[in-house]
Amino acid sequence: MKVAGLVVAGALGLGLAAGALAHAEPRRATPGDGAVLNRPPAEVVLVMTQEMARQAGANEIRVFAAAGNEVTREAAVVDPNDRRRLSVALPRDLAPGDYVVHWKTLSAEDGDTASGELRFRYDPAAEPNPGREVLYEPLLGGAPTPAPAAAIPRGGSEGTGWVLAAAVGALMLLVGIGAGVVFSRRGE
Repeated sequence: MKVAGLVVAGALGLGLAAGALAHAEPRRATPGDGAVLNRPPAEVVLVMTQEMARQAGANEIRVFAAAGNEVTREAAVVDPNDRRRLSVALPRDLAPGDYVVHWKTLSAEDGDTASGELRFRYDPAAEPNPGREVLYEPLLGGAPTPAPAAAIPRGGSEGTGWVLAAAVGALMLLVGIGAGVVFSRRGE
C-alpha cells in the first residue's frame, strides 16, 4: 500500500511538472490532422493548450499547397475572447489538393515558442474523413497528453524544455518518495 502511494505521488509530480513546462500547442484542430474534405474549408482553427501572447507576428498559421506555394492571404488572428483560439481564413477559390498547415505560437503563460504542422486534403470525389481533430487530451484534469510525435512535428526549443521538465519531474518524484517515507515512518 505504501509503495502504491509513493508511485502515485511521483507520477502526479511528474505530470504537474510536464504541464507547467508545456508550450502553447494545438489541443484541437479544424480541419483535423489528416482530414479528407469534399468541400474547401473556410478557415483553419487551432485551439491551443495555453493562452497565446498578443504580440505581432508571434502567433501564425500559414497554409501551403503541395507544390509549396502559400495559399493563405491574411494573417492569423488570436480570438480576443479566447486567447487559446488561433484561426486564419482560407481563400474561397481553394483548389483541390493536399495542404500543409504550418503554425507557430508564443505562450502568454510561460513565454515559450512552439511550432509544427498538420495536413489535410481537399478532394470533392474522395470519401470524407474528419482526421484527428483532438490532438491533446487532459491527463488527470490538467496537463496535456501529447499526440504521437509523428503526427505533429515540432520545432523551436522543445528539446531544452523537455529536458528541464524531466529533471523537475525527477526531482518532484524524489520529493514525493521522501515525503512518503517520512509519513510512513511516523505511522509506525
